Amino acid sequence: MSSLNQIRTGAVAFTVSAILSSATMTALAQESTPVGNTSAYGSLTFGPNSQDETFKQLRIASLRNDAPRAAQLADQLSGYPLVSYVEYYRLKPQLYNSDGTGNVNAPDDQIRAFIQRYEGQALADRMRNDYLHVLGARRDWDNFNRYYAQYEVKDDTAVECFYQQGKLDRGLSASTIASTLKPLLNDSRAANSKACQQLTESLAGRGLSEEDTNYFTALSAYNSSAQGSRLAGYSKNAGSAARMASLINQANNDSTGALAGTVNNASSAMSPQQGALTQAYYGYSQIRRASSGAASFYRNAYQQYPKLQLPDDVLGWQARAGMREGDWNLVGQAIDKMSDGERNTSTWQYWRGRAYAEQGQKTQASMFYEQAAKNYDFYGILAREELGQAITLPPKATPTEAEVAAASKTPGFERARKFADMDMMLEISREWNYPLRRMDDRQLLAAAEYGRRVGLLDRMINTSDRTKTLYNFNQRYPTPYLSTLQRHSANAGIPAAWAYGIIRQESRFVTLAKSSASAHGLMQIIPETARILARKQGLSNFQLSDLGNIDTNVQLGTAYLAQIRDQFGGSMPLASAGYNAGPGRPAQWKRSLTQNVDGAVFAETIPFSETRGYVKNVMANTIWYYLMMNQRPPKLKDLMGTVTPY
Repeated sequence: MSSLNQIRTGAVAFTVSAILSSATMTALAQESTPVGNTSAYGSLTFGPNSQDETFKQLRIASLRNDAPRAAQLADQLSGYPLVSYVEYYRLKPQLYNSDGTGNVNAPDDQIRAFIQRYEGQALADRMRNDYLHVLGARRDWDNFNRYYAQYEVKDDTAVECFYQQGKLDRGLSASTIASTLKPLLNDSRAANSKACQQLTESLAGRGLSEEDTNYFTALSAYNSSAQGSRLAGYSKNAGSAARMASLINQANNDSTGALAGTVNNASSAMSPQQGALTQAYYGYSQIRRASSGAASFYRNAYQQYPKLQLPDDVLGWQARAGMREGDWNLVGQAIDKMSDGERNTSTWQYWRGRAYAEQGQKTQASMFYEQAAKNYDFYGILAREELGQAITLPPKATPTEAEVAAASKTPGFERARKFADMDMMLEISREWNYPLRRMDDRQLLAAAEYGRRVGLLDRMINTSDRTKTLYNFNQRYPTPYLSTLQRHSANAGIPAAWAYGIIRQESRFVTLAKSSASAHGLMQIIPETARILARKQGLSNFQLSDLGNIDTNVQLGTAYLAQIRDQFGGSMPLASAGYNAGPGRPAQWKRSLTQNVDGAVFAETIPFSETRGYVKNVMANTIWYYLMMNQRPPKLKDLMGTVTPY
């Protein structure tokens, strides 16, 4: 049985004509009991289908761009309910070459017919995205612009680079395009798709300023030695540009700090900007490994070239290097240089306020805290605490029965439910999220409630999280299996709110969720860890399949969480980091500290982006779960505590 089928076990059938009463709905929302397993509309059938396995194989062939295999499997799926996906998976491999670049010989008539046939669906926009790769590879800018104008999701950096390439080919100045490109290519990975590499090289060959040539050379060199070398050749100081590109690329692999002396010596022989970029990227490479002393390289960079420009990602790590070492001027400088979109996130609003506060500028600090406090995330909570504001639940907005009935008819939701039965998370998200883009807050709340009623708690949470002015925290922070969580959390000696915070981040209440690392169940427990914990808990005859049992999973997960917490002297942030990345990692990061830092600084400077976001989300979740269970929460700042070096 699939994970999402399992979560629905024992649920009541949902029909649009027999929606629960408002009182019942409110009660169920509090406990978040999934209901519904039956489609009351449309033609799709739910539950395992004899052709589902063939369909999954077709999907894999399509992802591999194996056109012959995809065609063979598609021929076996005559009459399959997800006909649009069968057609897409058959056709999509013909749009790409083996290296993932667009195939200039792709069958235009078939592609355009597909887009027209399924216009308005997520899959039509997905095919439009694929087709833009073909048109970009052909440099067919008339048709590219035609399809780009209809492209809605716009989540593909390569497509955006093709779009800018078209503007360049039609005469827009290289400097104008470069200014647009910088916030788009905010880290080296974004810069190194084939389309973006071609664009930056085209810019360099068409009168790009020396300043911008060096900027893009450094950006590209970090992850691509070849691209860095090519771009360096366009510099007026090509020899030192090549040296800069080589050192920046080497910095990416310098785990011991051995390159520091070479960087310091070589940068002084380069042009001021090239030397500064070399210093900044070396600092970037070191702080991303939690190495001490990274801030000094950023300071050296600005001393060498005060007007230095850097990508948002490099600036973000400059801020982290500064906060680890207590250099709040370096923190503020980094944030002030970020693009508007990045600088105005709650993360950097909070830290700009914090930098001002640490420098004794309370009025300016309050201005930034007030901006961050408008959010209900980790930094929103911390900002409210700094302002002396109480942390309370927002007023609850509840969708009407008519609104939920309308939501149930949303195109794409039915397909998402079918994909849920096959545990195809990418497709679930694609079909469910596509129509959410145009929904207002009331429609989002109704869609979230519908997700709950059909047993898709993860979709409920994801959808409700999108609202901007109306809130329903019963949707955002559900409390299913409450008695189980309370009992096992009490036995383990940990707050139930924290256990809920972990579960919300780990599985979003999908009871048989399984990660790529083979973690299982609500609390995502690794098999080897589960076996050790089971012995300690006295669970005789434990089997791996028992991790699908809610009671067993929660018992083992809470015991493990308590074990890691005790290992780290009661620190919930460190234990949360250890739960995600393994206990050895936060221990390693503690050893890298040169001074005591508060928990928020430690969390923000975690090298792994997944774990960094995880810890902040878990700790924010914990505060809200205290309130959801009618408990007075501790201050988040107190929970974060102080992290000391080993």
